[in-house]
Amino acid sequence: MFNDVVINMLELIETRIAQMRDRALNLLSDAGNFMNYVIEVAPSREFTRFIAVDSGFTELSYLGFRISIINIALLINVDGKGRVVNRFDALLGISNEELERAALNMEAQYALEYSRSFSVDVVLLDGALIGRSYVDRFSIPVLAHVKDVKGNRYSQSITDIEFRDYVNRALQVMEEPLAMHMVMETYRARYKSTNALITKPYIVGRVGDREVYGFYVQYLPATLPIYTEYMGDPGMIQQVISRMAPLSTMPRLGYPAPLYIVDRVAKVNADFRGMVRLIMEKLGGEVLSELRGMYLRMELNEYVKSR
Repeated sequence: MFNDVVINMLELIETRIAQMRDRALNLLSDAGNFMNYVIEVAPSREFTRFIAVDSGFTELSYLGFRISIINIALLINVDGKGRVVNRFDALLGISNEELERAALNMEAQYALEYSRSFSVDVVLLDGALIGRSYVDRFSIPVLAHVKDVKGNRYSQSITDIEFRDYVNRALQVMEEPLAMHMVMETYRARYKSTNALITKPYIVGRVGDREVYGFYVQYLPATLPIYTEYMGDPGMIQQVISRMAPLSTMPRLGYPAPLYIVDRVAKVNADFRGMVRLIMEKLGGEVLSELRGMYLRMELNEYVKSR
């Protein structure tokens, strides 16, 4: 009986996978109809002054005390000699969701602070723009790359009916980045292009009174496109991508190297966690002793009064 159930399940899965394959092949054959929604961007060799920022965070608890540590890492390059700046913060008693939101807001806050101290062409963020504080205050272009797409914000914002219908059909069997990948690779095969490609930008939301544009970028052939959000003059999107293209070949294929660097630097390592824990044990132990002492004194006072 059990073997029959397993066999039926495997046959059903095989059938569904075959159906997905057939539908994906049909979508791939139709991808050539939508190449006009792909924009080719040649790399620029012009020197780009930028600030790239990312964050890492961790949470420690000891004897009922909970503290969250956030490390904001900024790579500032205004003269060809990039330097890394770390800014730490400690928060008490917040949830994991609040911690992630606080880290994203701090990234934008410190990037804004340093962009006002240095003359830069673009600010690079890791993660979406929408939902953050401070980002509507920038006077320079802000480009945010989203490695892990958790929603379909781009496809939901497409205003061209035929393209939107095609993408919606694709989303029934695959994730949004893969659908964009098919269209872009079809474009490359047709035109033998090795330049950076972006999909047509659409307004995907607002932050304050500022519009946020979303699109997919593929800096290198055959790599999975990255969902990107942009705030600034929409007429400068291609120029900004052109200047990012030479920085997006190494060390991670198809991802801006400055964001890769700050991602590594922002991680809160075991040594730092250990130092924070030692401090918590020392101060936490003192506080616990005070609490115990207060409890014992109260008990003794009550005992004396009762006599």
